[in-house]
Amino acid sequence: MKTSLNLKLFTAISTLCFSLSFAQKVEFTVPKSIDVLENIIFDFKNDFTKDSAVDAAAMEDNFSTTVDLFNLKYDGGNKNPYLNLALNKGAKAKQFIERASWLVTFKKITKKSTKVTIDIESIVPDRWSKKDVDVKLTQSTGKVEKEIKEFLLTYKKPKSSSAMATADAAAEPTEEQIAAAEAQAVAQMEELDNRRLIKQTTSKKLQALFSKKQFIALPTTADTFTKSLQIQPSELECESCKGGKYSSWDINEVFNLIYAKMNDGEEYYALQYYGDQKVAGLPYGLVFNESSASECKTKFARYNAQLYQTTVEVDANTSSALTVVSFKMDNRFVRLEFGNQYLTRVLVSNKEQ
Repeated sequence: MKTSLNLKLFTAISTLCFSLSFAQKVEFTVPKSIDVLENIIFDFKNDFTKDSAVDAAAMEDNFSTTVDLFNLKYDGGNKNPYLNLALNKGAKAKQFIERASWLVTFKKITKKSTKVTIDIESIVPDRWSKKDVDVKLTQSTGKVEKEIKEFLLTYKKPKSSSAMATADAAAEPTEEQIAAAEAQAVAQMEELDNRRLIKQTTSKKLQALFSKKQFIALPTTADTFTKSLQIQPSELECESCKGGKYSSWDINEVFNLIYAKMNDGEEYYALQYYGDQKVAGLPYGLVFNESSASECKTKFARYNAQLYQTTVEVDANTSSALTVVSFKMDNRFVRLEFGNQYLTRVLVSNKEQ
């Protein structure tokens, strides 16, 4: 009987401790009106927030929105302070969270007092971490809740001066500017409608080339590409290439693949798409003429992907603007190029471009 009673007591205490340890909700009172808090919460920022639109819901005495943190990295010696990450059995410590969201709710108590509730709402690991992270057991450390509380207690929204108001009034758009903006919006909608009509296909050659669903590792040889593609390459002259030549494969008349080893030790391969259809078959869900630069920057955020503009020479007298997303994945430097706003070229090298 005594053993049974002790077991029941231990079970009850353990259950209580477990429920307390996984509690996420934080509540406190702020001596400001709910109207003031509604106006300032969107100004909250830290190193992991982004300037982007968020949803909000408002009633007479209640208001709620979310605070979203992006690109939270985890590894053995660099744990992000905002989440206690729960890992599934056998998972490595190095993981990456695309977004974590905290629900912030205001409830009016009096005209000058508001109850604030903060509760972690969702955790979104990136595609590599989904199988390793247990989002149900991952906890908030309480750091962002403390930051939000301090912000709400101390922040005062700056008042616009009369000079600023005058400048804003003077900056109102003219009828011509409004008409131009409307025309641009119509053109953009037409472009989107036209893109929806483009059917997406999957290239069997690309699937064969990237059969392991990842970029081909370096170092490699030209035979690796020939074996996958079942196409014999052309050997083209190149003064700076090792052996004086590089290999080139023409694939289905819309792709060209080149592979080269340079005299300075650089090794790379580049796949160019010349068509106007949407073509899948690349690793990591990349799609030629469909994946955008911003999407790719987000997709490879765990590798610190950088998005930038550069120029390329069209001919001896002409250059053209080019959008690029680049990052280092393991020992490979990856460069994604967007010649028409959408992915048109993939280059993988053992040296940074």
